[in-house]
Amino acid sequence: MLVIRDIGHKILLHSGDPSSRVLPVKQINDDTFQLEFQSSFSFMPDSLVKIVQHDLAQHDLSKDYMVNVIDCGSKEIVYGFQISPIRNNIVPCKGRIQPTRCYTIQITFHDFNPAGKASSGLYLYLVAAIGLSVVAFIGGSYVKKRGKVYEPTDSNFIQLGKYAFHSENRFLKSGSENIDLSDKEAKLLSILATQPNQLIARDHLLKEVWENDGVFTGRSLDMFISKLRKKLKGDSSLQIINVHGKGYKLEIRSNEMMS
Repeated sequence: MLVIRDIGHKILLHSGDPSSRVLPVKQINDDTFQLEFQSSFSFMPDSLVKIVQHDLAQHDLSKDYMVNVIDCGSKEIVYGFQISPIRNNIVPCKGRIQPTRCYTIQITFHDFNPAGKASSGLYLYLVAAIGLSVVAFIGGSYVKKRGKVYEPTDSNFIQLGKYAFHSENRFLKSGSENIDLSDKEAKLLSILATQPNQLIARDHLLKEVWENDGVFTGRSLDMFISKLRKKLKGDSSLQIINVHGKGYKLEIRSNEMMS
């Protein structure tokens, strides 16, 4: 149970919430565990997939499992993915930030023995190994925040000109330089970067990034866009363009266009 709860804490940490509680884990049946949370949160599917997939693959503990995210109110599955060695992996809709809501998360393992129970040795090793991985990851995240040397472990990033944008760990990397991003800066850039050269409406940006704050203004959006522009100024091929009264777009110009 503790390992599943640690995964929940990691999900909250990546959503920018280091203080809300993960509620006691429920075991639905022999191979399905359910995570519940004290507070509503938003999540990036990429982060959710990595949190589960990276740890399980790294320790070669489980190769066949399914994760479903369920809306607390409607009880509908709003996101899910499946990893399996005998079926095609199903990992849809990565890169789309999910809105702030009350969610529960179910993790179902399909590679338990025919009796429907994991061997005690494998189960204990699963709990111990993933728990240690989560502790190490969270510790690394706080080292980064204190300004010490941080080397990212994830290889999934968006290339923006000279920068590698690591949305999950909230920073830009160019050569040996790391540029930290705040939670809102990272969310804004994620939306713009996944739809380059396309106009994103102001209302959409405000809803996706500030909805859980309750009260927000267009001035907040403009201020964070200004901060992002300063952090991207090292590459002239990247421009965040303001379309007056409508919204913003991340313009990425090719070398041919600049010559």
